[in-house]
Amino acid sequence: MGSKKDSVKKDLNKREECISKIRGFLEKSLHEKMRRFLKGMEPEDIADILNEFPTEDKLRIFRSLSSHSAAVVLDDTDSQTRLQILQKFDREKLAGILDEMPADEAADVIEEVAEEKREDFLDLMEKEDAEEVEEILSYPEDSAGRVMNPDFVSVKKDNDVEEAIKHIRSIEIEEDFYYVYVVDEEMRLKGIVPLKKFFLSPSGTLIRDVMEEDIHSVFVTTDQEQVAMIMRKYDLLSLPVTDEKGELVGRITADDIIDVIDEEQADDISKMTGTIEEEKGTETTFKATQNRLPWLITCMLGSIVTGLVIQMFEVTLAEMIALVSFIPVITATGGNSGVQASTVVVRGIALGHMDLSKVGEEVLRQFKIALSLGLVCGIVLTFLANIWKGQSILGVITGLSIFLVVIWSTCVGVFVPVMFKKLGIDPAISSGPLITTMNDVIGVFIYLSIATMLLS
Repeated sequence: MGSKKDSVKKDLNKREECISKIRGFLEKSLHEKMRRFLKGMEPEDIADILNEFPTEDKLRIFRSLSSHSAAVVLDDTDSQTRLQILQKFDREKLAGILDEMPADEAADVIEEVAEEKREDFLDLMEKEDAEEVEEILSYPEDSAGRVMNPDFVSVKKDNDVEEAIKHIRSIEIEEDFYYVYVVDEEMRLKGIVPLKKFFLSPSGTLIRDVMEEDIHSVFVTTDQEQVAMIMRKYDLLSLPVTDEKGELVGRITADDIIDVIDEEQADDISKMTGTIEEEKGTETTFKATQNRLPWLITCMLGSIVTGLVIQMFEVTLAEMIALVSFIPVITATGGNSGVQASTVVVRGIALGHMDLSKVGEEVLRQFKIALSLGLVCGIVLTFLANIWKGQSILGVITGLSIFLVVIWSTCVGVFVPVMFKKLGIDPAISSGPLITTMNDVIGVFIYLSIATMLLS
């Protein structure tokens, strides 16, 4: 454990040292020394520290990189820095850097450029690279086609192993590969051969005799989240992508899927918190406000409805003013229990762990959990209310209310995401502000209804 901490500390110290040295080079305009220093750094490390500098210094650092290092940095750096480089860096040089990148990574970068300016970059790129990027961008957003790499190695099943190895040596592949794909004359996918089989197979062995025909593949239109689930479930290093004719058009690698998982998690978290993941820090005040305002208005309107519910029970509240003290407890506990349940369900749906045809089993499981949670919370609140206010009837009201509110909120947290999923709406939207607002209204209604019944 200690060695891990030491390693982390060492890495942090090295990072700060690099930032300090680069700042020194920039302040003294020692561009050649900075260029040599950056040449000795890993591009991924440069990408990590680039956001520590103001925009103009970022551009000066980026200009000092080789085309290869610049390509890695552009792909790995944060979104805000990438946008600043895309907006202010020389376009012709930037097009040359994009040519250095695998087509799927170049497409990711160009996708962030305003739509009316994309053609400018594509026109400056090499024709073949530009065509590959355009093809990737033509596929639906969040589909396998958007994250695949169109570069792959393929052979025919009637080739022998030696012929295949000669073919592999003759082609140029920008990224590592682990499988060779077997195709027919029409480029239809027929099987795969793991690289190790090429080295273990004796001379003269035909590809048909060593290829694996029972393989996993996806269509270009398959949702990227589904692709991630398949690769994770079967521990795949790479996954072939085919079009509607069954023709092989690309492959998705493990590092692509790591990016997809990060993107999906960020997207889900943003929806669950009522924010917009696309905010990168470069939006105008108006645009950022426009992004966030709908959820805030929804929560505000929900709070007004909660206020109207409270107004309905003015007589009850006047009879026992101490009831007001526990309204925040009711709303907070109900909101939290609902969000907890919805988070579990949304995650289960996202990871493919929840079978929607067996929703009843999950509802029953969550209901049992809600009974346990509600019972414990009810007993605790009954005890606390008696000590705080010294009124046994108040303890009974709050305890019974919190018991019922936790059960209600948990059930809402299960049902709403499942309903959204069946309606074709992202279930992550149902979490956070939406469920919390719903549970605030109903929770207060349950609490004051019970108080009215027991006090009458």
